[in-house]
Amino acid sequence: MKKRSDLFIGYKASRAIPIRDNLTRDFLIQSTLDGDVHRIEYQNKVIIDERIVAADGIIVERFDGRYAVDIVDARPSHDPAAEALTQLAFARRCHGIIELRAADVRGEPRCSAAREVWSHRGVRVHADDRAGVLETLESEGPVGLAQLAESVAMRGEARAVIYALACDGAVELDLSGGLADEMIVRSGYFGRAAHLHAYSA
Repeated sequence: MKKRSDLFIGYKASRAIPIRDNLTRDFLIQSTLDGDVHRIEYQNKVIIDERIVAADGIIVERFDGRYAVDIVDARPSHDPAAEALTQLAFARRCHGIIELRAADVRGEPRCSAAREVWSHRGVRVHADDRAGVLETLESEGPVGLAQLAESVAMRGEARAVIYALACDGAVELDLSGGLADEMIVRSGYFGRAAHLHAYSA
């Protein structure tokens, strides 16, 4: 019996994305939390020479363009999907293909930090906590994690609240140095959009 894929759901994903291995899951988590990535798309098939071919293709839209992603270590060698990915990149007008190895995705401390933040995606954030964090970032700009946690009186555990807000796009975290006290927190896309809506209402 063929094993069913798990589904990845994130606020940047245009649809639920099937994931068949942990390496792809880590990449999707990191891309969702990466402020330079604006959108994640998935296409399971592509047409090559009038044939429908499985592609299992992930496309990321970043600040510098659109790219198909080839997680090399997540597929067997001589996988026919590699040709399909090239065709997919052409069909979706990508700027190119990004090849990633396991070492690229599993680099520390970023990988562990992203996993820890993502583990809080189910945390319910009280509206007052959300408003307090976003208002502080709006008035003070990007601040360190510990400073933000101390400056906002929250009903929930401060770091859990901030991590949960990162999972839904309200804030962005610089995970390159891990979850240190000085990690920079800034308003995310949905956080900025919420404030623009509030000011225009």
